[in-house]
This record gives sequence, C-alpha cells and structure tokens, in this order.
Amino acid sequence: MAQRSWRAMLAVLLATLGLAVIGAPAASAAPSEGLIVFDSDRGGHTDLWTMRSDGSGLAQLTSDKVPDIFPEWSPNGKKIAWARGDSGAEEIWVMNADGSGRRQITNNAFSDIDPVWSPDSSRIAFRSIRDGNPDIYVINVDGTSERRLTSTPGIDNAPDWSPDGTRIVFSSERSGAFAVWTMSAADGSDARQLTPDSLQAGIPRYSPTGSQIAFVDQRCRTCTVQSDVWVMNADGSGARRVTSTPENESTEAWSRDGTRTLVDFARLIDHSLAKGDVAVVNMATGAVTNLTNTTNSNDGHADWQP
Repeated sequence: MAQRSWRAMLAVLLATLGLAVIGAPAASAAPSEGLIVFDSDRGGHTDLWTMRSDGSGLAQLTSDKVPDIFPEWSPNGKKIAWARGDSGAEEIWVMNADGSGRRQITNNAFSDIDPVWSPDSSRIAFRSIRDGNPDIYVINVDGTSERRLTSTPGIDNAPDWSPDGTRIVFSSERSGAFAVWTMSAADGSDARQLTPDSLQAGIPRYSPTGSQIAFVDQRCRTCTVQSDVWVMNADGSGARRVTSTPENESTEAWSRDGTRTLVDFARLIDHSLAKGDVAVVNMATGAVTNLTNTTNSNDGHADWQP
C-alpha cells in the first residue's frame, strides 16, 4: 500500500513538471493545427497576415504599399512563397515564416502569381502570362531552371502539386470551358481532363493523402449564381457537391487531417461580389464557418501551415 502511494505521489509530481513515469502509458496529445496565412487589405494595402485556426491571434507579416498576395506555406511550414507587385507585374518571392529573409524568385515584366511548392520544397509551380497567355511554369526555389509546362490557347491556372510529387492538378479552358485537369509534374505531358465542361470547374486542391481533389464550380464567372465547393476522387470519379449556400466559395487549402478546407468566402449583392472573408468548410457536412468576418476589407487566398 505504501509503495503504491509513493508511486502515485511521484506520478503527480512528475506530471506537474511535464514528465512521465517510466512504464506508465503516455497521454495522447491532440494534433496541433498550424497557422493560417492569407492576404488582406484591412490595413489599407494588400498585405500578408497570419491567424490561428479559429481566427484569433492576427499578426501582420508584410506592411508596405506594394501588394502582397497568394501566400503558400512550404511543406515543412518554415517558409512562405507569395506573389508581390502591382497588378499585372507580380513576381514570385519567398520568405521565412516570420516574414524575414525575403528574396525574389522570378524576374520579368509580366504577371507571375499563384505559387505552390513541390512536396520536397525544391521547386515552385506558378501561373504566368510572360508568353502572352496564362500558362503554368515551374522554377527551382533558387530561381534557376525555369520551365513552361503548358502552352495551349486557353487559360491554364491554379496549379497544385500531388503529395507524391508526380502530378500537377490545375484549371484549364483548353476544351472550351473551364475544367479540372492533371498533368505530369516533370514536363506537362499526359494531360487528363477530370471534370466535364458543363461543371465549369476550377481551383483544384489535392487532399493531404492525394486520394481526393477539392474544387469549385466556376459558374460565378459572371456572378449571376453562387459557386460552391465540390470534392472528387483523384481520378475524377465520385464527384459530389459539398456546399450549397447563397455565398460564393472558392477552394484554397485542406486541413492537415483532411476533414476541412479553407475557402475564400464572398457574399453576393445585386449579382456582384461584396467583401471577401476566409472561411472553413467541413467536407463531410458542408457547414461553413467564417473565420475573419470583416465588414470593410477583403481577406482571401488562405493556406494552412503543415
């Protein structure tokens, strides 16, 4: 009895110090969620901000008159790629997670936006109009070995890398209407259309396991109806609608456990987009939770820290 009491008292003492008794079962900790990075004009200029997964803890990363948009966490969560520059002349930049160590990756007179990291953090895919048409390019993180992956008359944009690094999923109107396509990440070959033209699909995002792709129907290109979040298997099968709201939602990033997605969330007033917020969609139920809920600014292009 005395020995059991001594052991119990020791366990309490060690637990207070944040330790554990050898041989005692360890308590399982709930997985932590990383920060959300997004762009916002709430400070008078479009800058990059971070917040916790519940919308609290706002912190500003950039603060000057040059617009900063489309932030994307590196796979290890230690760096952020983003597009910086006036509209039509943006370049791809990379910085540390705290906003330090900024360096420019691309350098040309045309718009480079929408950067996404390869799973091994060695390359960045992005959309550029440098050759006269919106196409998808890949560049090494040190700014070398730039390569064009698409070259069709239609718009190609919104790339996302598969978790295994072999494929890039993207939006394209090469078939005459916007649809979700995939291609080889190595050279842009083996392009496959995953969604029908009738759905007007775009902004695809791979789930953390790569087994599913979230996307948005883009019928709101004229903002006469709302757009909603959909999900399908990675081969294009099993597509189903996730949200059905009066608002306009567009997919941005999955949570690390694959149960939710971040979306740009914009209300429609007289068939025009009003302000934008960052929201979370429960992929099982379609429930939408507004995280920023601002009244006089636009928040969007959010990404979840791995």
